Amino acid sequence: MPNLAEAREWLKFAQNDYDFAVDIESKFWPKHMERICYNCQQSAEKALKAILAYHDMEIPKTHNIGILVNECVKYEPSIQMDTRTARQMTSYATISRYPDFVTTWTEADAKLALKYAKQALEMVKESLDLSEKQ
Repeated sequence: MPNLAEAREWLKFAQNDYDFAVDIESKFWPKHMERICYNCQQSAEKALKAILAYHDMEIPKTHNIGILVNECVKYEPSIQMDTRTARQMTSYATISRYPDFVTTWTEADAKLALKYAKQALEMVKESLDLSEKQ
């Protein structure tokens, strides 16, 4: 039985992460590219976890976008993301969070992260809208 309430909670958190990344991008100077990229990754991750929550599946404790996409497609074939994009989004979570792995993300990275996060959110919202009508 679909768990729409839990899926909506995950999506709310995903939207909040995305909105925060947009705020950082538009309101802060100097721009904190690492924070933009990290919050975009979190948005995509939580959006994908919303699909699993909707299908009442155990939510894996992973930041790996590729793993999450592969799990989601089992239940929602419309969930698609190419491997390169998934790898890039995953790197925004793991590389930018810790001093040992500091990478200087560029404005181009931040714009890409915003684009991919928005696509993930829209894809999941569309998928869940379709699921609700079935």
